[in-house]
Amino acid sequence: MNKSSRFLKFTIDNDDKKTIRKFLVQHKFSSSQLHNIKNKGGLIFVNHKQRHFDFKIKTGDQILVVMSVDEPSDLIVPMKGAVDIIYEDSYLLVVNKPPGIASLPAKAMDSKTMANVVKSYLIDKKENSSIHLVTRLDRNTSGLMVFAKTSYAHSLLDQILHTEDFQKFYLAMVYGQLQPAEGMIDLPIGIDPQAFYMRNIDYQTGKESRTVYKTVEKYANASLLKLKLLTGRTHQIRVHLTAVGHPIIGDDMYSKKIDPRMKRQALHCYRLNIIHPVTKELLKLKAPLPKDMVMLKSVLRGERNGRE
Repeated sequence: MNKSSRFLKFTIDNDDKKTIRKFLVQHKFSSSQLHNIKNKGGLIFVNHKQRHFDFKIKTGDQILVVMSVDEPSDLIVPMKGAVDIIYEDSYLLVVNKPPGIASLPAKAMDSKTMANVVKSYLIDKKENSSIHLVTRLDRNTSGLMVFAKTSYAHSLLDQILHTEDFQKFYLAMVYGQLQPAEGMIDLPIGIDPQAFYMRNIDYQTGKESRTVYKTVEKYANASLLKLKLLTGRTHQIRVHLTAVGHPIIGDDMYSKKIDPRMKRQALHCYRLNIIHPVTKELLKLKAPLPKDMVMLKSVLRGERNGRE
């Protein structure tokens, strides 16, 4: 058996569909995954005997699905680099992304990205090196990023991505202090007509966007916020905080000012709470605050103490 094949085991319950094909559809296998199992080397065993999709199953039967191997994309070239692994199993990989590296290669770019580095890491482990990015972060945002190891795990994670089963929390240091100190920003986000790579608040054609925030610490002219994303728009936190008059320190794209204290936006995805889509275990994953944000925090505390 190829090392990079994936095994999924199920026991048939009373409520489950009673043919293999209907059972797999019920358990969120996509039509392309079923096609790949059937035509690209996947296998299905019922009680240790190989069976086809139309085989009838009964309560208590043990099903073993051997997924076909995903073909790695040639568009993402493996590149050596450090991978700070926070969690890994045979379904997913969660890494702590440093600032200054993109999540995925742009079409015309061949610089190193997290996808390139993770692909190299998986090849070194002799695992399936097909890249399935579940969550991405802006180049200058740090913190937790999730990769699925198979198309099946990817589709399961996609289905819970913007639900309470997949909660994303960020820390941001912003100019000024929000009033009230905690609440929700509910403003639709669209593409900025002046610059396609930017986003803005757009009441006409923008997509619904909601960010929950809570002030964790106040400084003289700044504050530290904890944020929870309820939707996943591009630049969502950056645009929302700018819109309410408290842009992120160091985010010169949206604040329109260079800040010598911070060379990038002070934004970090520090926590993920994920109900594992296969094992149903609650994963509580954390990434420590990076050095530049720790430094900024001490500078802001110093400014506050200097005022007192």
